[in-house]
Amino acid sequence: MNSRERVLRALERKPVDMIPYWGDFMSIESQMKFFGQKFFEADSLTQSIFQARFFNSDIINLPIVGFPGCYDIFCERLYEGEDYIISRNPFGGLQYWRKKPYFAKALHSPVQRKEDLESIQPLDPSRFEMKIRTLAQLAEKLGEHGYFILAEIKGPFEAPWMFLRGLTQYMRDLAIDPDFVKRMIEVSFKPIMDLAEMVVDEVPIDGIWITDDLGERRSPFLSVEKYRRIYKPWHKQVVGRLHKKGVKASLHSDGNVMPLVEEFVDVGFDSIDPLEPADNMTLSELKARYGGKITLMGGITREIGTMLPHEIDKHIEQVVKDAGPYGLILNCGAGVPSEMSLENFMHYSNTIEKFRRL
Repeated sequence: MNSRERVLRALERKPVDMIPYWGDFMSIESQMKFFGQKFFEADSLTQSIFQARFFNSDIINLPIVGFPGCYDIFCERLYEGEDYIISRNPFGGLQYWRKKPYFAKALHSPVQRKEDLESIQPLDPSRFEMKIRTLAQLAEKLGEHGYFILAEIKGPFEAPWMFLRGLTQYMRDLAIDPDFVKRMIEVSFKPIMDLAEMVVDEVPIDGIWITDDLGERRSPFLSVEKYRRIYKPWHKQVVGRLHKKGVKASLHSDGNVMPLVEEFVDVGFDSIDPLEPADNMTLSELKARYGGKITLMGGITREIGTMLPHEIDKHIEQVVKDAGPYGLILNCGAGVPSEMSLENFMHYSNTIEKFRRL
């Protein structure tokens, strides 16, 4: 099997020749530490293939709408220097992205008052056509190498606060004015969903990765009932539209979202990640209850960078035991952190290779 075939079979909970793996870095700071400046002087195709081979990764992510300020096709980079990036999103918000040490924040959110929402102009999809064509050329070349191509967008929970409102005010709105939240979703997420469908029509990708951090370590940010009322209809809509196009739909949500997993299964997501142990996501329970209905992607803790070699061995072995061998894609949701030593990274990579082989 090549990487694409392997991941597709895992997403359908079918037997594979080895457990798929998606390797990535936490930040530009991590890339700089392991690759050096020369890496950033290469073109996108060379960077993508080099990093995938470095990790022996089956998946390559091409952001459509990534974290505000990152290398996607949605935001406009106004400035990029050695230390930071400043970008503008299509709704008029400004984001700051520090490269080292990694840090990101909104400099300006366009919806300061509720009436500001009315002044947000509808997005013209044609503004992205040139970037979509460039993305298509990259995806075609990567596809020739047999990789599974995933493309990231922000979901209905994240899009309003990242691009319009700011997190603190958004969480207040969610508590006291859910109808206003619904209006912000309509303004911010609907055009992202339309853009994703435009990309799917033009770019040879295999899946859309919808990032929507719905919880923190103890619990979800909202009740199951509120999820059903506000966000689930949007999740169902985007998954339905993607499946009609023959494209897989994956959900990323940090935090302890155990109470919401049954809802995610009902929506029809093909996979869920990152299933972070430090967020009290219990792999063995998820596998027992939902393993036949949704693929588990992740399971490797974000604390992997501070683990000793014998702890890495034990951890990876337990992840495979609890969630494998089929219907599992190994992944560290936070990516390899900059504090990880090269020696420990090499041990981590060898351990992944050992336990993914059936």
